[in-house]
Amino acid sequence: MSLKKLEKLKMSILDKYQKAYFSGIGGIGVSALARLFFHSNINVEGSDLAISTIVKDLEKVGIKINQQQIAENITTDIDVFIHSAALTNDNPELVRAKELKIETYSYFEFLGLLSKEYETIAISGTHGKSTTTAMLGLILIEAGLDPTVILGTQVKGFDHNFRAGHGKYLVLESCEYRGHMLNIESQYSLVNNVEADHLDFYRDLDEIVSYFSKFLGQAKKLRFINLDDPKLAEISEYNPEYITFGIENQQANFLAKNIKTENNLQTFDLYFKGGEEGQLELQIPGEFNIYNALGAIAIASTLGVDFKAIKTALKNFSGCWRRFEIVGKNKETEALIISDYAHHPTAIKKTIKAAKEFYPDKKILVAFEPHQHSRTEKLFDDFVGAFDLADNIILNEIYDVKGRETEIKKVSSKDLLKAIIKKNPERKDTISYASNLETTRRKILELATADTIVLVMGAGDIDKVARQLVN
Repeated sequence: MSLKKLEKLKMSILDKYQKAYFSGIGGIGVSALARLFFHSNINVEGSDLAISTIVKDLEKVGIKINQQQIAENITTDIDVFIHSAALTNDNPELVRAKELKIETYSYFEFLGLLSKEYETIAISGTHGKSTTTAMLGLILIEAGLDPTVILGTQVKGFDHNFRAGHGKYLVLESCEYRGHMLNIESQYSLVNNVEADHLDFYRDLDEIVSYFSKFLGQAKKLRFINLDDPKLAEISEYNPEYITFGIENQQANFLAKNIKTENNLQTFDLYFKGGEEGQLELQIPGEFNIYNALGAIAIASTLGVDFKAIKTALKNFSGCWRRFEIVGKNKETEALIISDYAHHPTAIKKTIKAAKEFYPDKKILVAFEPHQHSRTEKLFDDFVGAFDLADNIILNEIYDVKGRETEIKKVSSKDLLKAIIKKNPERKDTISYASNLETTRRKILELATADTIVLVMGAGDIDKVARQLVN
């Protein structure tokens, strides 16, 4: 971050802070904010109960992180207390911060304040938020617009999940969990797709659609939607000024045609309002990533970025952390290990399909850790059909989300295994259950060969297995 930008920030939202405390600093979003404060020469401290690679990387730059969340961590010299949305109201650190009358914000509340300082571009949707945000950030960098970027994954060329810029644009991944994206004040907003998820908060799909509609409506300038998504198409009928993108719906403003997958590359021709712009190339697989690219292209083009900058940025984009991330080969089996964050049935199905398209001569072994008991229960039937294209499946027990370990556990991965076998009895010898991550790792080593692609999938701790298999 340049000194010029630093001075600008300190004249606005960060000017009064000397020391900031981040509770739940290991969260992928909270850690990005911690890096923003750190880049702004503010003293940063925090806490997290889990010692993850994110926590270790923050410690490497000199940020003190407490492994216990106790009241004694919160001292009178702290100016602002920012916490993960997972923090409960009786958390000792949060309680103490309020007792000391320290400014207290959730991660999403502070993002809302930050969004007022920029020309903010907010990216949301059930799937693809992180990748679209990364793509757009890289395109704007290639175009010389030097954006600040905050997102829910790590990107090569960024400071992990944060990018400090001195341009006027802030590119934000805006999570829909518990309606948090409504905290963001944006000039430009985008929604990639809408599906049933987070049904522990939302009543049903209709309520989810209404929240996304509100999010889009908050944008002060322009709104962008995937016209191939049926729910978003319904919204666009009432808002004809929306800028649209798609593959199937020929009415979309930005359209991808002639999609080809060959030699671990995807290519497609870009059309804008019926006119051909040129061919684009992606190193990452899956039709869903073409939609992600189209969303980023639509916004960048509207901001005046030329086709050459878009083409170069997308061609060089090699993907994000835990988004079809090629971790490496396992030395023992020579199997290729890929880590992916997919934890919704649709994302799982599309990711396996993408692996099949990129590696047509390989067997696909999926090791999956369901994320959250309530999601697994409410989307159970969809999970049953999500693994049809996998050659082998290992189902790890469901991940207990930190702070929600006490939720009622009505379902297990054993139930999912039984349901898949009931639907497809022939799968009995190709699917197994693992009670823990170490068992999952051993089963992978038993099953994998040099002709296997191992897809390690889930939003919990199963990514550790992928790293262990390579390192």
